[in-house]
Amino acid sequence: MNTFIQADFIKFKVEVKELIQYVKKFKTLTMNIQTYLSINILVLLGIEANIFMFSTPFDKIYHQECFNMLFYVGHTLYILFVCITNYMRLNYYKKDSLNWINVFIMISLVIVLFFGKSITISSSNFRFSSTTDYILGNKVLWSVDTPEMFFPFLFGTLLLFAFGIDKLWSNHNVIETNGIIFDNKVIDVWWGNRNDLTDGQIKTLKFYYSRQDNYPFWVDIYKSVLIDSLWFYGRSTVRQWHMFNVFLAFIMYNFVVTYTIEPSILRYALYIYLTYTVFTMICRRLIDSNSSIFWLLCLFVPLVNIYVLYLLYNKTSAVYDQESNSIFYYPL
Repeated sequence: MNTFIQADFIKFKVEVKELIQYVKKFKTLTMNIQTYLSINILVLLGIEANIFMFSTPFDKIYHQECFNMLFYVGHTLYILFVCITNYMRLNYYKKDSLNWINVFIMISLVIVLFFGKSITISSSNFRFSSTTDYILGNKVLWSVDTPEMFFPFLFGTLLLFAFGIDKLWSNHNVIETNGIIFDNKVIDVWWGNRNDLTDGQIKTLKFYYSRQDNYPFWVDIYKSVLIDSLWFYGRSTVRQWHMFNVFLAFIMYNFVVTYTIEPSILRYALYIYLTYTVFTMICRRLIDSNSSIFWLLCLFVPLVNIYVLYLLYNKTSAVYDQESNSIFYYPL
């Protein structure tokens, strides 16, 4: 066990260095429509999760100004991220010389975010629900006086760089490569299947599927959710991870949020079971994506945890290709 932990920690340091290299060389990154939409939706959800995490500390009540500050800082960072992914979309069509349009749109978004309250397109500004909620006994303020035009402008920008530029510059006679492309090499595919596989990789996948047991759908759910979640060693694909999340949400809503379980010993037993299975499935998902289990600790690090969400919810399964002696990623 100690040998495994030491080896995995070394692997974690290598992965951190690789991630830094990707960030440094982001100008060489490109992405297709599906990847662009997936990554921006994931990061938006991650930003909202971080705002939520900061706004619900134990034994503290945030004032409205504090929550507003978290909201504006979080969404400013998101605008910066969208600016980077927009550049990757332009780079995908070799139109990076037009990045000034992207920069202009992003600056306009920031201006609308901070100064757009005076700009209205209806009789009243758009607001999130101005209700007050309590989580774990803490008062949580949800109301944010958001400029009315911000979210329409933001989502319109995403649609423009997803579908608009595709209509302008895509070559319909050429099958475009799916996935995240780094130095002209696909490093992952988040949505859909890879269309750049070599004959050796296709052969490896056929051999993999030929060795898998064909379970009925309900048996597959039972195995993925109730059996695999009890065993640390093993792999869980993105599909199995999503099925486990549905199961977890069902249990949390019906037995933790809605109803109080009595006696208390059963309630604590359920908490222990849920904590153990979540920990186990996170480790299995990280192993399946050829990632270090030490990324689990980064779930509690603001902003870095967005990358961990990518590893859990989006990064596809690592498959070893014996013919080329290399690993490639495919949604199993």
